[in-house]
Amino acid sequence: LDSTIVEAAENEGVRVDNVVILLDSSGSMKPNSIWGSTQNLAGSFVAGMPDGEYRAAVVTFGGDENQVSDLSAFDRDDVDTAVYENDLLGKSSDIATAIDDAAEQLAGREGNNVVVVFSDGVASMHGRDIGAATTIAAAQQLAATGNVCFYAIQSGNHPTGSLLMKELAAVTPCGQHANASDLTTEDELHDFQRAMFIEEVTPKVAVFVDEDGDGVKDGSDQCLNTPKMAQVNEFGCWVLDSYAFDTNESEIVEAQFEQLDKVAKVLKMNPDLRVRIDGHTDSTGTAKFNQGLSERRASAVRTYLEGAGIDPSRLETKGFGTTAPVASNDTPEGMAQNRRCQMTILKVAR
Repeated sequence: LDSTIVEAAENEGVRVDNVVILLDSSGSMKPNSIWGSTQNLAGSFVAGMPDGEYRAAVVTFGGDENQVSDLSAFDRDDVDTAVYENDLLGKSSDIATAIDDAAEQLAGREGNNVVVVFSDGVASMHGRDIGAATTIAAAQQLAATGNVCFYAIQSGNHPTGSLLMKELAAVTPCGQHANASDLTTEDELHDFQRAMFIEEVTPKVAVFVDEDGDGVKDGSDQCLNTPKMAQVNEFGCWVLDSYAFDTNESEIVEAQFEQLDKVAKVLKMNPDLRVRIDGHTDSTGTAKFNQGLSERRASAVRTYLEGAGIDPSRLETKGFGTTAPVASNDTPEGMAQNRRCQMTILKVAR
């Protein structure tokens, strides 16, 4: 059975964190080439396992000692090698010891754990059927340690084996049982694997947090705690609009009077608020000239606000010259944005 990788849809994800595959290679798997078909089905299962950040291990049992690949980050080639590296071991089928090995691999592992058993379900010791009790007891002990699901895939139609595999799958409410004859096509195998690996996920809803209510998300807000009604730029900073000043000028253009009146209104609504008026320039001219120009621009805004009734003790000024642009100086639009004054909060009303 050729199998492609199970793909998760946009609204789906892999819910499994740890997978341990138990592969029965005991003597009871020899008749009618059950071992070869079981090994191939396990290989198809590995080929279809979804990509994801989970761990996987393989326990092959049926010899003098179980062969265990350590639980590690899922690597399809490594798991495939662990499935195919063993021939039929041909001895006792003590499924309980394999489950104990799985428990050791899963010890201390958080998240969703899956144990997948490929077996005919015939538990035997030295050629004698030992029944299901030991196997089920081991499974119950593992299930009691955490979030584990048992998936039992039965090879052949041995009636006692069928009962054990069904009982094993029923140890956990999330478990499932299937016969190998039910998994002969890719669609059948994928349906079984999707029930095991895939779950629908709820899309994360982006939460818009804006503590100061200026319309700029806090994670992008470079000027938190701006007062209500303050006009801010895309960075959340309290500024006058672009073109507040003409190139190389510190005189406020008449079009900005209304906006400055709004600044004064915000300050009057928050009588405990003190601000620093920060002046900025574009890159036209020398650094020395622009430093003085930025200071004159800040002073011009302060003078206007004082004339609008704001106590001078609530206003400070500082010039930044060309050192703090908010846009590129390579375009006229960007230069206009940089010719600005910006209000920095010194004290917020409480």
